[in-house]
Amino acid sequence: MSSPFPYLLEEFVMVNTPMDRVEQVMTDQTLMERWMSPAVQFTPLDGWRFDVGAPWRLRLTGVGPLLEAGYVVAERRPGLVLWAFDGFWEGFDAWHWLPWQGRTDQTLIQNRIEYRLKVPGLDLIWPLTIAPLMQLDAKAQMQRLKVVCERG
Repeated sequence: MSSPFPYLLEEFVMVNTPMDRVEQVMTDQTLMERWMSPAVQFTPLDGWRFDVGAPWRLRLTGVGPLLEAGYVVAERRPGLVLWAFDGFWEGFDAWHWLPWQGRTDQTLIQNRIEYRLKVPGLDLIWPLTIAPLMQLDAKAQMQRLKVVCERG
């Protein structure tokens, strides 16, 4: 069965730190702002919250409101923040973190974004322009996340 979302972006990083530290880095405002991509503005609409239903807005930097989407926390538990989003694109953005091979001092972090584009004509330029840049940015973001998790 095929996915209703034709696009997928997925990145992994292993960090030498326990899950509780990763949980803090994934949700604390000061820490999160250190690893989040400078290519996006990710803004809470009702305080810095991660409970189910918490609303956020994402805007790609430098392109104005054309490439903007509303995000909402769809599922939240230790080791998971799942966002549902709708706007110029629609889909899910899942952040998972779990102990690496049962160890308590290493954590595997996964970011998986499944989406479809909703702006007419964007599908024509996306694969050759924005999608490769997103992939590079996602890799860089995961490396910043690793540094913040491991070194503070």
